[in-house]
Amino acid sequence: MLALQAFQAVAQLGSLNKAANHLCRTQGAVSRQIQQLEQHYQTALFVRTVTGMRLTMEGEALLQVSTHVLSRQADYAQERMTAPETLRLRLPSTLALRWFLPRLEAIERQLPGLSLQISTSVSDEPAFADGATDAMIVRGNGDWAGLHALRLFPEQLTPMCRPDRAIGLRSPQDVSQLCLLHASHERQEWRAWLAMAGVEQPVAQGLAFDSLEVALSAATLGHGIAMGDPRMAQSKLVAGELVCPFPHLSHSTMAYYLVVPEQSREQTAIQRLGAALCELA
Repeated sequence: MLALQAFQAVAQLGSLNKAANHLCRTQGAVSRQIQQLEQHYQTALFVRTVTGMRLTMEGEALLQVSTHVLSRQADYAQERMTAPETLRLRLPSTLALRWFLPRLEAIERQLPGLSLQISTSVSDEPAFADGATDAMIVRGNGDWAGLHALRLFPEQLTPMCRPDRAIGLRSPQDVSQLCLLHASHERQEWRAWLAMAGVEQPVAQGLAFDSLEVALSAATLGHGIAMGDPRMAQSKLVAGELVCPFPHLSHSTMAYYLVVPEQSREQTAIQRLGAALCELA
């Protein structure tokens, strides 16, 4: 690219000395760059005369090509300067649907000049080894080796079911009347809530799903009662598709975190995203 710039400057100014002054290079450097082009194309590009440098026919042809190449290079540089910075964010599918997307417009308003590229996963395990993700929002305890975790909000859990299934549920013990819907195979969410509510009974097997989204959908369809965070079911609760029969909220040991590699925590885009998410949490 430097050789093409030197070639074009000499072609336009007709002088090695003038081209060198224009490019802030030495005359020897410009001369060597012209020689490199002539050796590369194995042809003379200039005729050296007492009055200056005049293009040969081959030089005229190369001038058209170099003008186009340098113009496109300048356009590309300008596009790179004005294009929004892209940040690749991955988050669990339920969180994306139930918490992130309803806030997306407000998040984008707080992040001018930053373009978010969103992907989803059913996994809550942060992983950056593939290089395809800059940041993740995950549910966990905030302790991941080599990663920086910014706490967004704690998980709070309570039973949810369709309004007609809530009839007759007067105390926490009554949940045994319905099929318990689990958002994981461990069933720890129901165990924690029943213990908090003072219910001493084994957790029924019920139905186990691989995500809260599916468990909430099953509850909406009347298949039982699900344990979930009201934040993740806000639209269903507002629409009356689900209700929370009891006021008891179990404060889980889990929370939602914005997680990035430790070496990325000081990046401006990461800090801006973290501030926006904390404000809207």
